[in-house]
Amino acid sequence: MSKKTKSNPFLPVCRADIDALGWQSPDIILVTGDGYVDHPAFGVALMARWLAHHGFRVAILPQPDWRSVEPFRAMGRPRLFWGITSGCIDSRLNNYASLGHRRREDLYSPGGRTDLRPDKPLLTYAARAREAFKDVPIVLGGLEASLRRLVHYDYIEDRLKRSVLIDAKADLLIHGMGERATLEIARRLAAGRSVDAMGDIPGLGYRIVRDIQPPAEAVVLTGREALQANPQRFMDCQLAYQQQAHPGGKPVVQEQDPGRIVVNPPAAPLSEAELDTLHALPFTRDAHPMYVRAGGIAALEPVRFSITTHRGCFGGCSFCAIYFHQGKQIASRSEDGILAEAGQIIRHRDFKGTISDIGGPTANMYGMACPDAVTCRRESCLFPAPCAKLPGDHSRMVGLLERVLRWQQGQKRKVRSTVASGIRHDLALKSRDYIQLLAGHFVGGHLKVAPEHYCPHVLNLMRKPGFEVFKEFEARFAQASARAGKEQYLVPYFISGHPGCSSEDALALTEYLVSRNWRPRQVQDFVPAPLALSTAMYVSGRSPKRKRIVVPRGRADKKLQIALLQYYDKRNLRQIENYLTARGRRKLLAQIRHAQSRSQK
Repeated sequence: MSKKTKSNPFLPVCRADIDALGWQSPDIILVTGDGYVDHPAFGVALMARWLAHHGFRVAILPQPDWRSVEPFRAMGRPRLFWGITSGCIDSRLNNYASLGHRRREDLYSPGGRTDLRPDKPLLTYAARAREAFKDVPIVLGGLEASLRRLVHYDYIEDRLKRSVLIDAKADLLIHGMGERATLEIARRLAAGRSVDAMGDIPGLGYRIVRDIQPPAEAVVLTGREALQANPQRFMDCQLAYQQQAHPGGKPVVQEQDPGRIVVNPPAAPLSEAELDTLHALPFTRDAHPMYVRAGGIAALEPVRFSITTHRGCFGGCSFCAIYFHQGKQIASRSEDGILAEAGQIIRHRDFKGTISDIGGPTANMYGMACPDAVTCRRESCLFPAPCAKLPGDHSRMVGLLERVLRWQQGQKRKVRSTVASGIRHDLALKSRDYIQLLAGHFVGGHLKVAPEHYCPHVLNLMRKPGFEVFKEFEARFAQASARAGKEQYLVPYFISGHPGCSSEDALALTEYLVSRNWRPRQVQDFVPAPLALSTAMYVSGRSPKRKRIVVPRGRADKKLQIALLQYYDKRNLRQIENYLTARGRRKLLAQIRHAQSRSQK
């Protein structure tokens, strides 16, 4: 197992660190577009600690200067491979807002600087790594590589792009939560096997080169040239891939024009014991000290003292790509493992008394395991109606939260925990005990909930429950808060500009918001993220049932929908006035003017 010095608990980031450890060279160098944060919520740190735990010498190269090859040579030649990721989120989403504006701050860079990563990190870093050491295999991983594994739509360039595996000229691509695939690649390369001898690893994508033939059982997806010629086929391609994008599915083959790739089905989720081991590794929960003078890494603060209880989400929302990255199968940690991490957190020198979140992609799916999870082909266990086999029992979730309360009471100092990650309100309705426990002890006055929209046909395309379900949860939460003697509120999230949502649909939601005097701050303009079903709707102009739908594409349409949902903002008044006046909606316009005048006081 790799050593670390007592004076430097971080993994090596430079040649001096490597020399201090007595290494001649690292086995693996992980290159990332983010600053180095040693925290389990940051993928590079998670993977580096996992590989180091299994005996590999791992170094991290965070945000290298891509304008020169020298930073890629500075730590020496990696013995096994380069691991390259753009960072915690897709670089397009990190760098650009939904309307294409360049973001003014990079939360994953020291001091929020926006000049420390290239525009296309996977491609740029791979080119420099190849230039530095031509014979070292290059493996792409992380969220961006995972979601751009196939032909995909890029909303900044407004066109279909090849798999990043092809454009980056890399050797392998790991998709999903990559611990199993990455460790297996490392072990095989360490045993002297060729990079071409990896084709059977689940969770892997690879190019078809030389004498390599795709698996006989592979499903052929429509290639890039055909998709460009007829974008309506993009929906067919999406649905065909979804049928195989689960552990036990078949590999898929896709022409990239030029080039051809094979993408294997995802790896099986980590077991409870494996997740406990992973999260018990010696993370410092700090940004690397080299960032202190630069102002630190802002993205760390909201999650620094949070706990991830599980992975996966079986909600299957159309606009979300968690299904393709973490999977719908819930992989939960043990209560003992979670409480052990809580014990580590409260001993941290900067801990102020609040564990900011105990949750996951969907907080109240913890401990829910379906016996048919491996063989079931449904993308959503909740839509169009909850599956009869759905394990909606919140007993493990309730048991965990009750144990957290008892643990808190046993501490010498005052400790408080919240559930800040999103919950499925339709699923929560299955357990009054959960809602009461949540409202009574784990909400700090406001609870984030995502009804997403108001109109039934828009919610149907989003694969979300009807608005009446949200109303029922709102009533139950209010009752539970009252019983707890607390005045608490829901913070609803809404999406504007989703495929199938017309301006009239946005107006219907606005009317409801005005009638409730709700002023939602959490409005997300739809972004066509790679691999999401909603993106296939956006590209094809078709619903999953192949029916033609309206798709807000132009800046004017998208800005109008945002303005309608944020009707209370005076900056939107002229645009709203023009729209409502043309439709004779004088009464609603008067209500909006009144709301804006009140918000200015």
